[in-house]
Amino acid sequence: MSVVATAATGAALPGGLLRVAGWLLASNLSAQTLRLASNLVLARLLAPEMFGLMAAALTVYFGLVMLSDLGVWQSVVQRNQAPDARFLGTAMSIQMLRALLLAAVVLSFAGALAWGAAAGLIPPGAVFADARLPWMVAGFALCALIQGGESMQLAMAQRELRAGELARLEITSQLVGTAVAISLAFLRPSPWALLAGALVAAAVRTGLSHRLPGARTRPCWNAADAWDMVRFGRWILLSSLIGFAASQGEKLILGSLLGAVEFGFVAIASTLLGGALSLLAALNAHLLFPAFSAALRRGGDDARALYGRTQRLADLMLGAVAGLLWGGGPLLVGWLYDARYAGAGWMLQVLAIGLVATRFQVLEQMMFAQGKAAYVTSSNLLRALLLAILIPVGFRLYGTPGALWAVAASQFAGWPVALLFKRRAGMPILAGEWIWPLALAAGAALGSALSRL
Repeated sequence: MSVVATAATGAALPGGLLRVAGWLLASNLSAQTLRLASNLVLARLLAPEMFGLMAAALTVYFGLVMLSDLGVWQSVVQRNQAPDARFLGTAMSIQMLRALLLAAVVLSFAGALAWGAAAGLIPPGAVFADARLPWMVAGFALCALIQGGESMQLAMAQRELRAGELARLEITSQLVGTAVAISLAFLRPSPWALLAGALVAAAVRTGLSHRLPGARTRPCWNAADAWDMVRFGRWILLSSLIGFAASQGEKLILGSLLGAVEFGFVAIASTLLGGALSLLAALNAHLLFPAFSAALRRGGDDARALYGRTQRLADLMLGAVAGLLWGGGPLLVGWLYDARYAGAGWMLQVLAIGLVATRFQVLEQMMFAQGKAAYVTSSNLLRALLLAILIPVGFRLYGTPGALWAVAASQFAGWPVALLFKRRAGMPILAGEWIWPLALAAGAALGSALSRL
């Protein structure tokens, strides 16, 4: 989002911005297609519990990454003056120091997981109590070190909107990592094949980052620049923590409740939903935010009209997809995966309802464009709080189905905040609210009809 915001307020022409957005969307679609294809191949080679272990390890690692997010790249992208060699060198030094600290924290957390499981602090049978998980988490310490060596030219490419270079780099690294994971899984099926693929993808990405155009950055230190980055990054850190708790917090809680097989089903269902969610996020960040910002500069009426059109389109698409997956989730899983993964079908049905809740992400871009990010933070806090309360209660009362319904219900926690924002902004509250229920019902009817064929 920050990259496009920079471009939207600069001298970039609208046509150039649309070309950048096109590259970003093409890259996102390509990445999602490749991720789904690799998931389908690996599902033939690996058991569901292996996906559950990898998903648990990734959740822990991403959580620790967010805990240490200092916003170094954002500092480079947002800097008013052109970053000089000293500034970039200081940024790289902070990035490398953060990587060392992150690796140490990852190893410590892996040890804590092993100790907690041995001491009976984690429920037996939960994926977080699996004896293999601490070793897999520890493996991500190497990933942290590899990523710490990425060139600052990656951040400069974002700053300068060199989207084509970034897209090629991302797709290439993902392709190589996927090929390694599939090859190892074919030779010896184990969750370590997935970890090896992730490490290789990170190594390729880091290596290619040093081949991007631009002067080579050498680590150095300037106290003033370092303080500016840390001061800027503290707000990024807070935002990242809240965002992770709201978007990934359910996996941390479910990991202490579900076994590796059921957690693997959750991972499969999340992968199938991830395409729609990732596309929505890309559209929000790279198109809607700058479009709303430009419309607000022209006048509030233009912005409200643009929001109304965009919201109606989002409601139609999200309602239809959610309904289709609700009606045909088990059928889709049966088409794509073998019988071992049938348990992911009903989970996909339940989690798909949460897609409808994401419709107000469109409105959140209007909040950002108006400089009222506090509303978004409040929504995320409410969502994280509801996850922490409802999932344990739902699991205690109704087992795994209760926990999954709690996840879906928690996605609606931010709706009252969205409606409050609309009222205070003088925007119609009920206009167009009939679209998403109608689309949801139509999608569900179609999905059900297909399932009966």
